[in-house]
Amino acid sequence: MRVAGRFSRPEDAVLRELLAQWAAEYHRMVVAVAARTLRAEDRALAEDVAQDVWLAVWQHLLSGQHVGNPAGFLAVAARRRVYAHYASARARREQCTDYSDAAAVARLASWLEAAA
Repeated sequence: MRVAGRFSRPEDAVLRELLAQWAAEYHRMVVAVAARTLRAEDRALAEDVAQDVWLAVWQHLLSGQHVGNPAGFLAVAARRRVYAHYASARARREQCTDYSDAAAVARLASWLEAAA
């Protein structure tokens, strides 16, 4: 399959081929690393994390940066993407509670009592 567009550069074809080669060789490893790094209840997200990793790798390659050890680079990228997922989830949880809202504080207090 040939992907071409008016914004495509000739060297992008080489990068697409490289990315396809890495995907064929390392996709299962990326999913496995993501699954091992995710919490047990979040293992279903491993494929989503892998897709984010491949997008990040594509952007990395387009920026002209060299990758000496693809397996190591992909494993680190997968772990970092999982960490970013949990960091952003934590930030969303923390932003969702408005402590000046009495109803939100009462709801939070009831959740804490129920958990205790």
